[in-house]
Amino acid sequence: MIPPRKKGWIYTSNIYAYLFSKALLALLLLWAAQAFFYLANTRIFHVEGPAEWLGIVWGNLIFGIATIGCLMLPYFAANLLPFKFRWNKHYHRLTEILLYYVPVLFIIISDICDASYYQYTYRRLTGEIFQYLGISGNMGSLWPHFLVDYWHSTLFGLILIFLTFFLGNKIRLRGRNKYRSHKANDIVGLILGTAVVIFLLRGGFGKNLTWNDTTNYCQAKNSALVTNSGYNIVRTFNGGTLKETNYMDDSKAQALFNPLFLPDTNITAQIRTGWAANAGHYYVTDSTGKKTTLCYNNIVVIVLESFSQEYMGCYNQGIMPSFTPFLDSLAAHSIVYQGRANGKKSIEGIPAIFSSLPTLMPFPITMSDYAENDLRSLPSLLRDNGYHTAFFHGSYNGVMSFDKLCARMGFQDYYGQNEYMADRLSRQSDYDGTWGIFDEYFLQYMSRQLSTFQQPFFAGVFTLSSHHPYTMQPDRVGQFPEGPHPLCQVVSYSDNALRKFFDAARQTDWYPHTLFLITADHSGQGLSRTYNDYNGWYRIPLIIHLPQADDTADTHIRYNRLMQQTDIMPTLLDYLGIPAKTVCFGTSAFRNPEGGWQIAYGNSYHQLETADGKIAVLTHDKEEGNGNIQLLKAIVQQYNNRLIKNEIH
Repeated sequence: MIPPRKKGWIYTSNIYAYLFSKALLALLLLWAAQAFFYLANTRIFHVEGPAEWLGIVWGNLIFGIATIGCLMLPYFAANLLPFKFRWNKHYHRLTEILLYYVPVLFIIISDICDASYYQYTYRRLTGEIFQYLGISGNMGSLWPHFLVDYWHSTLFGLILIFLTFFLGNKIRLRGRNKYRSHKANDIVGLILGTAVVIFLLRGGFGKNLTWNDTTNYCQAKNSALVTNSGYNIVRTFNGGTLKETNYMDDSKAQALFNPLFLPDTNITAQIRTGWAANAGHYYVTDSTGKKTTLCYNNIVVIVLESFSQEYMGCYNQGIMPSFTPFLDSLAAHSIVYQGRANGKKSIEGIPAIFSSLPTLMPFPITMSDYAENDLRSLPSLLRDNGYHTAFFHGSYNGVMSFDKLCARMGFQDYYGQNEYMADRLSRQSDYDGTWGIFDEYFLQYMSRQLSTFQQPFFAGVFTLSSHHPYTMQPDRVGQFPEGPHPLCQVVSYSDNALRKFFDAARQTDWYPHTLFLITADHSGQGLSRTYNDYNGWYRIPLIIHLPQADDTADTHIRYNRLMQQTDIMPTLLDYLGIPAKTVCFGTSAFRNPEGGWQIAYGNSYHQLETADGKIAVLTHDKEEGNGNIQLLKAIVQQYNNRLIKNEIH
């Protein structure tokens, strides 16, 4: 029997009142964590009026109840069993520690961590987090930075942990009268308790609650305020599985958007009348000056870590100072599009850029059930047409499994931290201590390696310095302007590293015959209202630079066309005139030069932005916005069904 102890604030022999009190405490702690989550991210959310606030509060209650029911189910079961051993002191202590305190701590700690992490992804934590932590870098060296840089989250988390044990200890269960029969009470309690637990799990008396129901309580862009991270993680543990979708007939869906990319011989002629006069080729001349050989141009795709249009003067229209003087100057002699990312994570950006495959589900493609699907990517298509292909990333080999992904996409060579450190010019001090090699050094290494390649070559590079914890080599500290966020200064550092790369590249023989496409893996943290909404979260640079004989020549063209990451592959195939037949979830910029659209997946919803700024939002049973909802449905339907049937090659 549970021995008598010092009385708490609630001291009862009624086990059902005891369980109710413990569940209520867990719910109150969760609400405190939810309130902190909102306060830490107020600039991201924009709730429109009291009605939406009421919906969010009510939704929080529903999802909070469902969370307690889901994560504390073993605790309720252990205490509702109609057997005497549930009153044993050792059994009671064990269930309290393992089945109550562990789940409650998981609920509140995941919410507190997400208060900081959400600023990067704009999505609640999901079940992928356990896989992600295993491949995302040297987390042991990063945790101290997180705890210090986000001290407010650390402090509030410690306060909630203290309150969990302090208040939990004030709710106490005492032994019941052993001289009375409790069989009838136990049986009735089991039946009623089971009914209450089912009620909790379902989130009420209605249909079974799912995490997709968040948009029933508010606008989709604010749905993260309704759910909580603990619930999301548990309910999306198998979030890498899709269901077949049938919004419309397949013929109608393909009429709205056909993902099958087919070569078009008329495109080359159109390109030659526009910005790419050589249409992806150049001639090699002999000693007499006669053109003898038609060669493909080299392609270099530069993916900048966490670069937003907001930080760039060539894009931000004075909303804030520019932190990219070099890219601003390069844009003045380049083709500039309204770039859009298809996601908010690096692991989503790389497949979108090089395989025209966005992530339209809770899990990244590489962590989903479709990670081993057949894939035809830009590197493999170019390799089959005589290109030497290589990918450069200064982090340790294996980070995000990029090396394996690059091999699947058709990159012949992978240059990571291991290869850099084996170079004769490398130094141990070139390592930033957390993620990898400083951009300034790694981009110079890439320039040297490109000069050893046989032309034509296709190279991709993914930078890393403009990432938390925002470090640069000590002798560069203080050389770049500070902004409203620590990221701004490191963006300037990476911009300067890019300037040095181009300075080195201009001295090579391959530079005049190379197209440079500059974009980002995803946008950085939005610092102004404009960049914290449906059509602001994904704004990234998309700049195409074609070196001229005289590099000062004015070759600047600015298009208002939206060009998303998945448009890069079909656009480059058209530019080169490669006779490819493959699946692309984007469109060539040459085939609809005035239009364009962008698709992305948010907190349980899909969104589509079109060039006119209109937004369409789709959940499983709700539509929002004034955009092209039919096009959105057609894309989602074909995406889901093609992945399920392994028809993305």
